[in-house]
Formats: sequence, C-alpha cells, structure tokens
Amino acid sequence: MKKTILYTSLSVSLLLASASCNNSSKGGNAADYENKSAEAASHVIEYTNLLIDISNKQNDYIDRVLENLDKIEKGLHKPDDHFAFIGIISPSYHGPLRYSKVKAEEPVDELSSEDKKFFKEKVGVYNTAFKKIQDQYGQLSDYLKAQDYKDDKSVKGLALVDSVRLSTQQLLTIKAELIGKVNKIADASEAIVLKDSPLKDYILAMKADLQAVRSFIDIVESDSSFTKVKDKAQTAYNALEKAQSEHSQIKIDNAKEAHKDNAYKLFYDRMHDFLLESRKILRDAGDAGSLTQYQLDNLNRNYDYLIERYNSFNS
Repeated sequence: MKKTILYTSLSVSLLLASASCNNSSKGGNAADYENKSAEAASHVIEYTNLLIDISNKQNDYIDRVLENLDKIEKGLHKPDDHFAFIGIISPSYHGPLRYSKVKAEEPVDELSSEDKKFFKEKVGVYNTAFKKIQDQYGQLSDYLKAQDYKDDKSVKGLALVDSVRLSTQQLLTIKAELIGKVNKIADASEAIVLKDSPLKDYILAMKADLQAVRSFIDIVESDSSFTKVKDKAQTAYNALEKAQSEHSQIKIDNAKEAHKDNAYKLFYDRMHDFLLESRKILRDAGDAGSLTQYQLDNLNRNYDYLIERYNSFNS
C-alpha cells in the first residue's frame, strides 16, 4: 500500500533527538560543539528535541491523511456507491507541548553560525511543505463535501489525491535532511551534557528503551503476515518488559534532587501502559494472523507519547 510505504519512511525519523544517526552526510560538525559548556549543550538539545517533537506530532496528521487517501481514491472510482466514502476520519494536528520558550523558527544562539543558518532556512521550508499538505487536503475535503465529483467525474478529486501524495514525498525528503543534522548535533551536545551529569543513568535508560520500543514496532510492521514475525516480536516484547521492570526501579535520589523524579516515573508509567496495549495486540494478532492499521497506529501513537515524556524529563 502506498500509505504503508510512506508511513514507514516517516517512522525512521521518529528517533529521539539524542539518538545516534551516523550515516547522514549532512549532519552538523561535531567539532563545533566539543568545547561548549554543559548549559550551552543543554540549550542545543532543547532546540533539537523541539524539532523532533514537532515532527512526531505531525506524523499522526500525515498518517491519517495517507490512510484517507487510499479510501478516497477508491471512492472516487465508484462515486455512485453509497458507501464509497464511509470510514474517512478528518485528520487533526495539535502542536507540541511547550516546555520552554524555545521556538523552532528561531534557532538558539548556542548553535554554530552555519547550523543556525541551516535551521532557519530548512525549518521554514519544512513548515511551508507541511502547510501545503494541509491546504491541499483541505481542498480535497471541500471537494468531497460539495460532491463536486458528480460534476467532473472525479477528475479534480483524483488529481488532488495525487498532489497530496506527491507533497508528502517532498516533505519526507526535506525531513530526512533536517532530522539527519538534528541527530548529529544532538549527539555531540549530549556527550557534553552526560559527561558528569547526575542524571546520566536515567537518560541512558530511557534512551535505550525508546530505541527498543521503536525496534519492536518495526518488527510487527515489517510483514503483513504476523505469523512470520510472531516469535521475533514476542522476544522483543519480553526484552522490553524486562527493561521496564529494571529501569523503573533505578534509585531515584539524583532525579529527586533535580526535581525530575516525577518526570522519570511518568515515562515508565507510560511505558507500562505501552506494554499492556502491546500484550493485547500481540494476542489478538496471533489469533487473527495479522495486525490492523488501527493497532499499528496505536503502537506508533504510544511511542510518540513516550518521546514526549522523555523530552519532558530533559527540558
């Protein structure tokens, strides 16, 4: 399916800002950040985390749009069918929670001059590309509400479907370049922040668990036949359950002293909820032989919530 391919591409960039991304040729120059203070490095990470947070929030919107496009396209080919456009849910986008006064359009001063220029330009291009998708989909939605397909035999509607898909691919291209630089800059800054940080163990635990959650979701998304990946998925789930149990019990003294104990607890409460939902999904998928798109969306949505909790801890 076109939607599944596009969603997988989106998922690649859902790694938190401090995750490793060493295969990007367009990353930031780590040497520009090696001598930064821990405070300056924290400001850089706060900015890059915001960009990741925005990207994650937009994924739900894009995912819904792509899912709708498949249904709309089928409906436009059979517009006389009374059930042609049943099950189409309007997408919505709500911006990220604001943990600080940092704004995506205003790169922080602690970035190198070259990187500030890069983000100033690319974030603007990225925002424009996302707005274009919203506008095009809005036109398509109005077209359906007015039933204009009855006048032109679906010609304009099908053209709009193609335009939204093309715009989404263009957005992904911009996003890949943007996130590639985000990750490399965040890696360099994170090394500074974690070097002598009393919060190091907490951050590394959450980071490892986020990456493991992403790998688990990638496994269950990798094949339409759940039977083929069932054992691998169960092994990944068991490892997640073990990690959640161990990491949630780390001594909280240093986090409490930094007033981060509640944020840490919320992360692992959310991960506990993710595990409960995953266990149910694995059971149902085992019976059905496959996962529904709704189940996959739930897993990805809960992953986004975990990233929010991670970013909250690091704000």
